[in-house]
Amino acid sequence: SFINFVRYHDYDPVVLLEKNSWTDWRGKAQLAAGSNDPDRVRLKAGLMRAATVNGPRELRLLLDVASRLQQQDVEGALEAAGSSALAVHYRLWGKPGAKLGFETLRNSFEALARNTAFLSDLVEVLAWADSESRVGALRLNLPFDSTLELHAQYGFDVIKAALRKATFESAAERGVGLLLCPDLKAYALFVTFQKTEREFSPSRMYADYPVSRELMHWESPSNIAQAMVTGQNLIHHEDRSYSILIFARTAKRDKGYTVPFTFIGPAQVESFEDDRPIKIVWHLSHPMPAAMFEENRRGA
Repeated sequence: SFINFVRYHDYDPVVLLEKNSWTDWRGKAQLAAGSNDPDRVRLKAGLMRAATVNGPRELRLLLDVASRLQQQDVEGALEAAGSSALAVHYRLWGKPGAKLGFETLRNSFEALARNTAFLSDLVEVLAWADSESRVGALRLNLPFDSTLELHAQYGFDVIKAALRKATFESAAERGVGLLLCPDLKAYALFVTFQKTEREFSPSRMYADYPVSRELMHWESPSNIAQAMVTGQNLIHHEDRSYSILIFARTAKRDKGYTVPFTFIGPAQVESFEDDRPIKIVWHLSHPMPAAMFEENRRGA
C-alpha cells in the first residue's frame, strides 16, 4: 500500500508523486499495470496536492467524493461535495475549468470518473494523509459560512475558491499578498516568512514574522497608505465589520514544489504604524502551530 511504502522507505510523498503516480510506480515494479487514464498527465500534480491535505473535514469529503466517482456515481459525488465542489475541482485539477476544456463542474467530475487509476491512487494518498494529520476539527467563529479549517493546508487557488474569489471559469488574481473578498467582507493575508531574493523582488521583501504564537508582525503591500480605503479597512476592520484571515507558510518552495499555505485563522489589530507599507501587529484568535513559530521567529 502507499502508506506502508512511504513509511518503510521514509519517503516524502510529494517528492515521490512528482516523479510518477502511485499506479505507475507499482507498474515499474511489475506489481500492477501502469496507468491508462486519459488525463494522467494533467492529474499528476493533483496527487501531490492531495498529499498535502490535512484538514479532517476536507479529507473525509475528498474520500467520499473519490469513492463515489470510483462507482461512476457523478451525481452522488457532486452532492457529497456540495458547496465545496469548486474547491474540490481546484484541489484535484489545479486549473480553471475553461483552461481544461470543461464547461461545468459536472464535466469536471465526469472527467475524474473516467480516470480510474487516478481515483484509486487518490484514495490511497488521502488515507496516508489522514493517518498523518494532526489537525483538530475546531469550528471557527467566522461571520460567514466557510469550509476552511484552522491549521489546515491549502493552495492559493483552493483558498480563493473557498472565499468566493475564484470561479469555475477563472482563478482571478495571481501572486497577491493581500486579497479583498467583497462577497464575504473579508481580507485574506498571504504570508511567506522566509523570503529569498530569487523568489521575491526587493519591493516585496516584507518584514513578516511571528512575535509570539499569538502575535504576528506584518507589512502591507508597499503601495498601501493609512489614509487609503484599504489602509483604513485594515486598521479599523472591527469597526467596519471586515474579517482578517491569515494564511502563512515558512517558504515559497521546498524540494522543488510550491508549499501550500497554513490557515492560521482570523486576527485583530494589536498595533500599527508607518505608511507604504503599513506595519501592523496582528493578534491571532488562535495560537499559531508551535513548530511554525519556532521555525520563523526572529533569531530562530
